[in-house]
Amino acid sequence: MTLSRIKWDAVAIAVLLLLVIVLCVTVKLQSSSKALLTQQNEQLKQEKTSAEAITTNVLKATALFNDIAQATHDDNQASNAESEQRVVVIREALKGDGCSVQSVPAAAVNQLRAHRDKVRSGSASTDTSKPAG
Repeated sequence: MTLSRIKWDAVAIAVLLLLVIVLCVTVKLQSSSKALLTQQNEQLKQEKTSAEAITTNVLKATALFNDIAQATHDDNQASNAESEQRVVVIREALKGDGCSVQSVPAAAVNQLRAHRDKVRSGSASTDTSKPAG
């Protein structure tokens, strides 16, 4: 073997060792990067699940509020229809009475309406500590 032949073998071995080291470092960096991406992916999945739960709860609450509003509206409609029926019955009962043709004083009408509004607003209230009336 010649001296030049030994040098080239040593250089080739050194290059191969350097190539193996570079490949090992690259694999290690890729592995670390994959672990980091996996961790971020899990975190994003948890955030997605949390956001879906919040959205579902908001939709349920909105549906509940809509149901309550619809029930209140239906109750008001029924109350108005019942009031109209009472007016008809009262008019029929007072048809032949001479006093029924006289108009009711405006102050009395206003007081009755204020009392009606107070009763209606009190029935919608959830405060049970106050006595009725």
